[in-house]
Amino acid sequence: MATPPTEARPHMIEAWYEAATALGLDVQGEDDLRHGVGGRTVSGPVVHPDEGRAWLRVMSAPAPGGRLWEGNPSAERLLPPYIPRPRLLAEHTWGQGPVFQALLFSFVEASPVSATADLRAPLSPSVDAGWWEELRTTLHRLGQVPVPEGRRSHTPGFLERIPTHLPEVGEAGVGLDVGTWVTSHADLHWANLTHHPLVLMDWEGWAAAPAGYDAAVLHAYALAEPGAAAVVREVFADVLDTEEGRLAHLIICAEIVQAGERDPLHRRLAPYARRFALSLLAD
Repeated sequence: MATPPTEARPHMIEAWYEAATALGLDVQGEDDLRHGVGGRTVSGPVVHPDEGRAWLRVMSAPAPGGRLWEGNPSAERLLPPYIPRPRLLAEHTWGQGPVFQALLFSFVEASPVSATADLRAPLSPSVDAGWWEELRTTLHRLGQVPVPEGRRSHTPGFLERIPTHLPEVGEAGVGLDVGTWVTSHADLHWANLTHHPLVLMDWEGWAAAPAGYDAAVLHAYALAEPGAAAVVREVFADVLDTEEGRLAHLIICAEIVQAGERDPLHRRLAPYARRFALSLLAD
């Protein structure tokens, strides 16, 4: 994840240490803390007196509630154990505008496929055929899980605004009505996937998403590495090489272009996303 503006750090670091104290955790020091895009989250390793090594994530929000606030706790309650993810060990919330949510997770030993959401280097050889098969199986099983009412990845308003970010979509008259919604991780970029053993990290945004959206996100965040992008297209051809897959691609490309106005990571990725979206419209 990208580091937030400097002025965002002290406030969130203080909240992180406050949460560690409230939960009775030993901390390792500020050098290991990770800052989320926009300064909304701070995460880092801790030691729990009973569980041993663990991972503490603190999020700030104007008020409690909402899809992102409820995402990780609801995933712990509702997703079956065979979906590989960190266990939620404890929660702690406090504050009044902003409010803070501290979530303590089991420690994941496997390293992420990428230190950033996008790929900036070729895939490691450990991302092999077995890894891809496990990911496909996981996403298929996830798609069978019922989603709580009201958890959808995109609002009708966002879908209607896609031509604002990709004007060519409006000019081509592409239909933006989602035909099939499927239970999805909904933020399946490369920093949220680990090498063997495969673990899917960060479930705050899980929801019903347009069919093919998880695969489209993974592909879009690989566009700067054509070899890896080609592998994603091949592995998920059955969902991406369809009209639903094209719409899923256009949705994530519009999101990346929009986010490019706010942060360097997406600003770097936006030209790739725009070019790919135009290639879809030309087919």
